[in-house]
Amino acid sequence: MSQLKTLWIMRHGLAEGEFDSDFNRALSGTGYAQALDIAQQVLESGLEIPADMLVSPFRRTQETAGVVHKKLGLEKSFETEEMLVHFAEHKLLGDFLLASDYKNLMLVSHMPIVAKLCQYLVDGCEIYGFQTAQLVRIEIDENGKGSVLDIFLPR
Repeated sequence: MSQLKTLWIMRHGLAEGEFDSDFNRALSGTGYAQALDIAQQVLESGLEIPADMLVSPFRRTQETAGVVHKKLGLEKSFETEEMLVHFAEHKLLGDFLLASDYKNLMLVSHMPIVAKLCQYLVDGCEIYGFQTAQLVRIEIDENGKGSVLDIFLPR
């Protein structure tokens, strides 16, 4: 039985084109604007704001999360989660999330794991890719089955 009720899955904003390592790749000015826009859309939606946030350790996801976290005014600090790197195992991550104590959680991660996680948690999900800063809100029922409720795209 899943404790998780709402899962927000976000891809990081647009990253810089020049970088010394993929891990250290910074968020671009456009990426900051995208993250801010998505957070504003969430605020305007009137939906219940996520209580917790887990973030990939990569710089661009950490910076995206920082922008969103601040704009949403989340009380708890976000946590870094190694299972959110782009090459991680999405099924292991999905099972971890379903077994967790989180109730209303936001993830900030990368392609392809964000799309694969949606497909794993939602039967028949046809989300095969995420734009930069795209956010998907999934509702999880008591049996751990998900339904896509909202998709937020940068304007």
